[in-house]
Amino acid sequence: MGRLMAATHTHPPTANRRGRATSTVVEEQFLDEMRRRWRRVRGLVRRTIGYENDALGLRANADEREAFDFPTDRGKTEQFVRWLRRALRDEILAPIDADAVADGSHWTAAYIRSAVTRGANQATGLLFQRGASVENIPDAELPERPIYAKTLRDLYTRTYENLESITDEAAPQVREIVTRGFAEGWHPRKMAREVTGELRDIQRTRAETFCRTETIHAHSESTLTTYERAGVDTVSHGEWQATQDDRTCSFCRRLSGAALAIDEMRSGAVEWRGQVYRLQPPAHPNGRCVILPSVGGEPPTSPLAERVPGTVLSGA
Repeated sequence: MGRLMAATHTHPPTANRRGRATSTVVEEQFLDEMRRRWRRVRGLVRRTIGYENDALGLRANADEREAFDFPTDRGKTEQFVRWLRRALRDEILAPIDADAVADGSHWTAAYIRSAVTRGANQATGLLFQRGASVENIPDAELPERPIYAKTLRDLYTRTYENLESITDEAAPQVREIVTRGFAEGWHPRKMAREVTGELRDIQRTRAETFCRTETIHAHSESTLTTYERAGVDTVSHGEWQATQDDRTCSFCRRLSGAALAIDEMRSGAVEWRGQVYRLQPPAHPNGRCVILPSVGGEPPTSPLAERVPGTVLSGA
């Protein structure tokens, strides 16, 4: 696993008030490790079905295969899909039992733990900036505090299960590529290139989005936990703050500044322009927004539907 930079502090932390989560470094490290694991799988694929091994038997009669539309070798295709599924689970998921996952023993846990620590630090810094008196928990102690320990266990399990779904669904997506390759008589090198290209696309669209989304989710869970720890008399509610740049989506721009109770954020969802968005960062995959604390204010009393864009689906 790549080097993971810890979020440490020896003085009261500060925080960015422009809607930027402090988990960017963790996200990049998580992405680096995920990319390394997918590169390893692609290397195995190239060696297995490319020229080195030609496990699909494509090299023999290559000219005839190019000239005639032979039927697909279904048996070899299914055997390869099973092999690829095992490779994805071994190299990317690295399965362990549920108790070990919840205890933080899986390789993904270090990134989630770091995101939680940074989220707590940023939330504590925001509370200090607003004059609240809260305990500044040292980083090394934070995972042992009961309220954060429960958050971490839930996050470890969620992250593992979401990664498991990606690895389980990736191999069948390759089946169509292999089937077409047999039908069109592809050369081993072309088959390997097409399969690894499909795996690269899955990595970029699903696995990398997974890293970004799970990191910011852990960061925001820790943020809300920190506000809850401060007490309702200190933090009456939160305020959605969108990251202010040209990558910010229109929904998050519309939601920015909305006052939301913590319970509304944890359970709320709305439908807007045909898409469903959560009311806790990330509102959508790759989201980057944060929740600012409202210190000493009055909690929102108007219906949720009057404070958020779209149609409220839950959290009202």
